[in-house]
Amino acid sequence: MPDSIVVQQVINQLNAFHPLSKNLACEFATKSFKVSLKKNEYLMRKGEYSPYLYFIVEGILAALFVSPKQTVTTFISVSGDFLCAIEGMYGLVPCDEDVRAEADSTLIAVKAQDLLRFFEDYPEMNILMRKILERYYKIAHHRSVFFRVGSIQDKYEYFLNAYPNHAEKIPVEVIASFLNVKINTLQKIRQQRVQQQKNRTAISQSDIEYYLVQTNIFLRKKLTLMELSGKLSITPHELSRLLNLYFNKNFNSFINSYRVNYVLDQLSVKNNLKQYSLEGLGSAAGFSSRSSFFNEFKKHVGVTPFNYLNSTKQPIHVSKEIDLPH
Repeated sequence: MPDSIVVQQVINQLNAFHPLSKNLACEFATKSFKVSLKKNEYLMRKGEYSPYLYFIVEGILAALFVSPKQTVTTFISVSGDFLCAIEGMYGLVPCDEDVRAEADSTLIAVKAQDLLRFFEDYPEMNILMRKILERYYKIAHHRSVFFRVGSIQDKYEYFLNAYPNHAEKIPVEVIASFLNVKINTLQKIRQQRVQQQKNRTAISQSDIEYYLVQTNIFLRKKLTLMELSGKLSITPHELSRLLNLYFNKNFNSFINSYRVNYVLDQLSVKNNLKQYSLEGLGSAAGFSSRSSFFNEFKKHVGVTPFNYLNSTKQPIHVSKEIDLPH
């Protein structure tokens, strides 16, 4: 069985679509297994059978359709995505495409036969998968429309918005193949964007910090990169780049550091737990579930909320650069 923290990440992701019962979550953790790939290793090869559904915990994978004349990238999947053979997850027919890791990747896999039993035994699994399929159907539809009617610049802008945390890590030849443009054309577009960014005044680190402290927008559950970038009047890709540049963090880690510091601030107030339970305090801070709150608290502080209360008398903060109001 894979590391419990890694599995819990996937369970949290599934819970975001539809709540899992304790029994289903337990069975999922028992039946799933971890898959690790180095860059350029293959998850699937054309002609093989793949009876699995994968959950990408970390990494980048691309599907490649190889013909005598050319190799076409048909889709790109990144951290947080679900993945199976395009022919279906049941492994009844051989794969028609290769799936290759474009970066070191960690996945959690479940056999199709176990998923079928989950469908039979747990009604919520059917609801969950329906919602997942609806989401990916919409994504595929929007991508199809954009790629048919948009200019090359429009296609690249779509790509940046679709993969804001991974756009800089995906090889340029994979992006060009995915967008169906020539590599030198794509490189020119990227150079033009870099020059445009240099010509305009970038939002500063203090601008981002000031907005979060003044608005407490991080308390909003399910806050997205696109939503925050809209408030700051920049693109999701630009905000992702600035968070990495200024704070060396991705969006989720950055927002969760503010949420954890908010909890620490509240715990430093005498008798504050009379108004909130620990779970309630996590919810008030913007965490969508008890497990995500406890996992993020331990990740940033080093101990669980309960152990923090029992062992720490003086309040601490995750980062000196973040100063939240009391």
